[in-house]
Amino acid sequence: MKNKKTIIYVGGFELPDKNAAAQRVLSNAKIFRELGFNVVLIGVDKSLSQDSHIEDTKSSISGFDSWAIPYPNGKKQWLKFITSNKYIEYIVDNYYLDDLYGVVCYNYPFVAQYKIKNMCSRKNAFYIPDSTEWYESNGGGILFNTIKWLDTSLRMRFMHPQADGIITTSKYLTSFYKKRNCTTVELPTLYDVDNFNHTAPQIKQTDIIKLMYAGSAFNLKRIDKNRTNIKDRLDKIITMLEKVHHQEKTNFILNIYGLTKENYLSVFPEHTDILHVLSNHIIFHGRKPHSEIVENIQTSDFTIFLRNIERVIEAGFPSKFSESISYGTPVISNMISNIERYAVEGKNSFIISLEDNEEQVKNMVQILSLDMADRQSMKNYCLENKIFDYREYVGMVKDFLQKLEKAK
Repeated sequence: MKNKKTIIYVGGFELPDKNAAAQRVLSNAKIFRELGFNVVLIGVDKSLSQDSHIEDTKSSISGFDSWAIPYPNGKKQWLKFITSNKYIEYIVDNYYLDDLYGVVCYNYPFVAQYKIKNMCSRKNAFYIPDSTEWYESNGGGILFNTIKWLDTSLRMRFMHPQADGIITTSKYLTSFYKKRNCTTVELPTLYDVDNFNHTAPQIKQTDIIKLMYAGSAFNLKRIDKNRTNIKDRLDKIITMLEKVHHQEKTNFILNIYGLTKENYLSVFPEHTDILHVLSNHIIFHGRKPHSEIVENIQTSDFTIFLRNIERVIEAGFPSKFSESISYGTPVISNMISNIERYAVEGKNSFIISLEDNEEQVKNMVQILSLDMADRQSMKNYCLENKIFDYREYVGMVKDFLQKLEKAK
């Protein structure tokens, strides 16, 4: 195994930066490259037609050979996508057969992943899931929910424990698999800090504090009537800021990226009056290119998000937390177990209550009362500490692979 140097990384990521998964995969791939491996990426591409041949999709992204599978469109393509690994096996057999060290499956469907595991066994290669989510099965039709629940349950409870080793992203998943005697390495969403500015933008002399939320707070197509499957509690942020607005000496703007005002009010129509009152303080920008979002993260004083504490949240890692800090902007959030070891109160983050109460509003007023020097100090701290730079985790992954090799 030590003489084989190719790792195939496969999953529903859209390179180079079209979804959060792409950022995680690229950073993890750079860790493997630091350890001497040739990493090959096989993701998805929504621009490809269904009759595209995978050989025609080859490109180089960040120095990695990259291939793409057409993103499934319609029930027939979805069924094919979740049950087939023919593209992966084709690439392996025709390009990397004699050099295959292992295949890393990023949140890959159960049946397709089962076939990849068998392929790895035949080719004497490691099978390694990269597990970052425990998806809920709600918000769709009965058939969709049933298939999703079955796929997730079989993948998490049956497929992953059979792996040679598992990459996790949270304390919850690490604990879950360690109880099943699995070899694990826990990696949050990481970044290459060499791609960022190494000095925080100077905060301009102003009394207005810039807050920013970026993301898809909810899926408009699958939200249930009781609004129980909302990912980010943007509604709680807005009601909190309404109360803050009535306090003295607080002046803020919340820039919201990822949805429009109409999107938001279609789910929370009762907030029409609140948004009218806060029309000069809350601005919806809709969906924007990732480059524009990054630019606005860097020039904001804080990013902010609040989330319910439930399994789907505890199993994942909030990429918006590590992304914001890596770009030099501290985060305001409620305490989620996954960020506990990384959050340094008053340095790179502020932790506030999820609940709508007096303490929450009091804490937020104090945050929005920070002077320019304190805010600049926090931004500098975020950049200087580099806690989410992939290079900080190379040793952990090296130890993980050595354990796999000893057990093989």
